[in-house]
Formats: sequence, structure tokens, C-alpha cells
Amino acid sequence: MERGNVLVIGNSGVGKSTLINSVLGEERAETSYGSEGTTKRLTIYESDSVPFRIIDSIGFEPTFFKERIAINAVKKWSKDSTKDGNNDKKINLIWFCVDGTSGKLFPKVIENLSRATSIWESVPVIVVITKSYSENDRIVNLEMVQNAFAKQKKYSKNLRGVLPVVASPFILND
Repeated sequence: MERGNVLVIGNSGVGKSTLINSVLGEERAETSYGSEGTTKRLTIYESDSVPFRIIDSIGFEPTFFKERIAINAVKKWSKDSTKDGNNDKKINLIWFCVDGTSGKLFPKVIENLSRATSIWESVPVIVVITKSYSENDRIVNLEMVQNAFAKQKKYSKNLRGVLPVVASPFILND
């Protein structure tokens, strides 16, 4: 395997695709506004400037059916990746995106993360706090995430870190 794979996961609308575009340095992942998620299937993004693949996932949405679609899509990807000859699909790192403007991280969201990625129990999880615009927001958001995971110990065994990130939807060229 030449490159590792980073799975980007979280609720719909938290900024997963915007984060991916920022990391890639170009508008590749579709973003939008509205009442439902934009990403409809797991999509792999690669760039010569990034030494790993980024896998955009379907966002968790607040209905039972849509939540199951998102969880099952990741589970299917994970199951397929364990088959012989699918080393390129192995997940090496998980970026769990949390919306810094919401001020809440509910246990159900952490449970969804755990259920979707259960096959990758030992894969490190980095919580990426998106839309965390000011220094004060970052402090509050870090505390929110740390407290939420501390209360969900059975789901947080592979949590490796929390990063506040400001991913701009606009790509600036020098």
C-alpha cells in the first residue's frame, strides 16, 4: 500500500467536505446548504500534494433510516476492506468531525461513530472541531469534546486527540 487512508466521519453539515477541500487545497468534495446531507456515498479523494487518501463519508442525520444508511455504508466499506487483496481500503486514521458552533456533542453521535467504525477498534480517532473560529470558542469546544468522550468511556478507547480546525470553504491562492 503506497498511501494510508483517513476516514472522515460525523453528522451531516459539520463541514466534512469543506475540511477535505481545505486539506486538498482545491474544491473537489461537493458542499452545500440545505435540509439534508450532500455526500450520498463514500468517496475517495487523492492529491499529489497529500500523502494519504481521504475518504468522505455519508453524514449521520437525525432520522433512524438515514442514520442507518450512514453507519451501514461505513460498515460495508470496512467489511470489504478486510477481504484479501483490498489493502488499499484499510482505514489507518479516523477524523471524527464535530461542529464547533453547535456547543453540543450528544452521546448518540459518539455511539454512531463507534458503531460505524467498530471493525477498526485499534485505529486512532482524532476529533476535528470544525467551525471553531475564535480562541475562546476553541477552549470551550475542546472542553465540550473531552467531557463528552469522558462520559462515553466504552466508545473512546481509541481517541488519540482533539484538534480545533478552521476549514475555510474558500481556497486562497498566493
